[in-house]
Amino acid sequence: MMADMFTAKRSGRSGLPRRQFLLATLVALISLTLLGPAMTVVDSAGVTGEGSPIRQIGYIVIALMALYAIRPLDSLDRVLCVPIGIVITLAWCWLSLGWAIDPAISLRRVLLTTIIIWTIFAVVRQLGYQQVMLVLRIAFVIALLVNFLTVLMFPQIGIHQANEPYDKALIGDWRGFMLQKNLVGSVCAITIIVFTFDAKRIPKALRAVVIALAAFFLFKTESKTSLALCAFAIGLAAVFQFYSARYRVFVLSTIFLLAIVVAVLVGVYNDPLLQHLNDPTALTGRTRIWSALASYASDHPWTGSGYGSFWNIGAASPIYQYSNGWVLTVTQGHNGYLDVVSQTGVPGLLLVVGAVIVYPLVRLLASPLAQGPRGALILGVFMFCIAHNVTESSIFDRDTLVEVFLMMTIALLWTITRATPRRGQGDNRLFGNTATRAR
Repeated sequence: MMADMFTAKRSGRSGLPRRQFLLATLVALISLTLLGPAMTVVDSAGVTGEGSPIRQIGYIVIALMALYAIRPLDSLDRVLCVPIGIVITLAWCWLSLGWAIDPAISLRRVLLTTIIIWTIFAVVRQLGYQQVMLVLRIAFVIALLVNFLTVLMFPQIGIHQANEPYDKALIGDWRGFMLQKNLVGSVCAITIIVFTFDAKRIPKALRAVVIALAAFFLFKTESKTSLALCAFAIGLAAVFQFYSARYRVFVLSTIFLLAIVVAVLVGVYNDPLLQHLNDPTALTGRTRIWSALASYASDHPWTGSGYGSFWNIGAASPIYQYSNGWVLTVTQGHNGYLDVVSQTGVPGLLLVVGAVIVYPLVRLLASPLAQGPRGALILGVFMFCIAHNVTESSIFDRDTLVEVFLMMTIALLWTITRATPRRGQGDNRLFGNTATRAR
């Protein structure tokens, strides 16, 4: 009995600092993710495949912070926190180093992806839904304000300029401190979603202001993909929160089937649209990139180029053999699924789709613990992220903004749907006497 009292007191003294350390780790992770695009441009301009050394070291430090905060010696489960499907997918990415075109670059990239995914699951599953969402919402508001300040005070940074070596169609589009309109557009879209659902604790006036400002900034970015997908995700999430687990599978499946039927009918009977999709200059030229990726994947269906060994690796990149012209200057395929299959082959694509899309979606739809606004929020962000990868590449790609928020969403899903006898969020064993108080 005395030993139990001593253990409880010791846990009580150490619980709060470790909890604060976890919060600091999450703040550092989100901050580095949001600052990542600008840091990459500044720290590694012109250096093929290197990325930002400061950013890479930062993620390693954050992972070590997380490892310290979760007290792994007390429970191995806290370390083995990543879902098995994602672990198997990561294992295939590591295996692909054996045939990678540039093993050194591939190693750095797969290591960074692994570190970031583990850190996200370790921190999110310990802190729990409420605290993670609080930190995320604060971070989104701060990012939104900084983006506005950058546009107003430093327009040469916050707005695409006429003298930049980019597509001239981007001139005048807002990009904030993130330096690329599609990146800031995706953040604005996710901001709108997380302030629309499961946010009743936030004053209505504040929610309305944040949503309005984020929507206005999103409009000024002219990121049509993020704008359309934001509306799609909100509509789907709104439907989701009004149905119980026994009905939502049928309802949402019906919606998906109807969407597919409509898309097929429009594609078959609307010749102008069909011609538009077949036009190599359509979708800002993405179809030329997709054609090159599809050709390479067709020639290397089982292995691909090796994880992280297709884009931005210098003259060895397969893009030089499969395309020409301006396509040689891009650094991603503008389609996450084509990028995955071109780098890890069909097995890698199947693993990613199964582990990151199919199983989480089935878990969300089937679990009664994910009902209501909380499940709607998760579904909204989840659907935005996976649909966003149709025209942009982020899925299973290091610290890409949408990838990080997708993994956080999956980690939140695992947190709210796992069976636990305790009320409250997170693994209370970490904080010692918190579980005792809950009982």
